[in-house]
Amino acid sequence: MPTYRHQILRNLKYGTLPTFLQAQREKNALLTAAGLTPYSVWAPAFGGLHHMVLEAYFDSMAEFERQHLAQKQIPEIAALNARQLECVIEGTAEDRLQRIGLDASAQV
Repeated sequence: MPTYRHQILRNLKYGTLPTFLQAQREKNALLTAAGLTPYSVWAPAFGGLHHMVLEAYFDSMAEFERQHLAQKQIPEIAALNARQLECVIEGTAEDRLQRIGLDASAQV
């Protein structure tokens, strides 16, 4: 069964890393408390600390959609998203949803 990887890519303004990470810790605590998938935070090996990746894995597209809609029901999430977006260089925000683990025996 394929897995789906959701990546949230952000380039941060200089000096905003602590604010961005604190907001993500708070979001992950809310997600975990609601039984939802928290996001890992990492920076690419090449580039500066201002390149951030938030990443989570889901068993199916339907599960990703279910959790995405459930997040919207947590009132504090919107304020935390807004706090994080204040840290982002305008025009650099990007999201990716990728299907991982294709079955080589599947009919094309």
